[in-house]
Amino acid sequence: MKYILALTFIALGNISRAGDLVDIDEIATGLNSIDADTFTYYLFTDDSKFNYVREKIESGDIGWIDIGRRLEKYSDGGVGTDLAISFAKAIQINPSYSLSLMTDYEVWWSCSVPLLEPTKSEFDAFVERTIVAVEKLNDNEVSKKKKSCLDALFNARSFSEHEWPDNI
Repeated sequence: MKYILALTFIALGNISRAGDLVDIDEIATGLNSIDADTFTYYLFTDDSKFNYVREKIESGDIGWIDIGRRLEKYSDGGVGTDLAISFAKAIQINPSYSLSLMTDYEVWWSCSVPLLEPTKSEFDAFVERTIVAVEKLNDNEVSKKKKSCLDALFNARSFSEHEWPDNI
């Protein structure tokens, strides 16, 4: 029991140092610990650290995308949505890897502009950046997902051009 408590305090101490941002190795260690639930709770409730992790996922870095996928296991609705939006943004930087990890539903969702209350310009910018990234893919492994993603993006573009409500 003492050993478990010691590991918990070490994991919490590593993530709760004031002003320190977490690195990928700290998160991997926390996720591999006996008390990963507590570790992720403190990560998710520290806005600056969680936003940092989200930005790293959005950078398209393979290691951070993998960490994000592992974090999903511990997420609730709000955190899960935040992670999913980060994965959608990662498509713009690393479309091949991002799409390769996604289910068909996740591809559709990510490419259907899952932003929370975007302005029209934010919506349009997301669509265009994602289209440019996905159209460059020549990877046969993700060709079906590429088509599905582009279909969703072209539908989103059409919505923006023809049906965007003026009051948003």
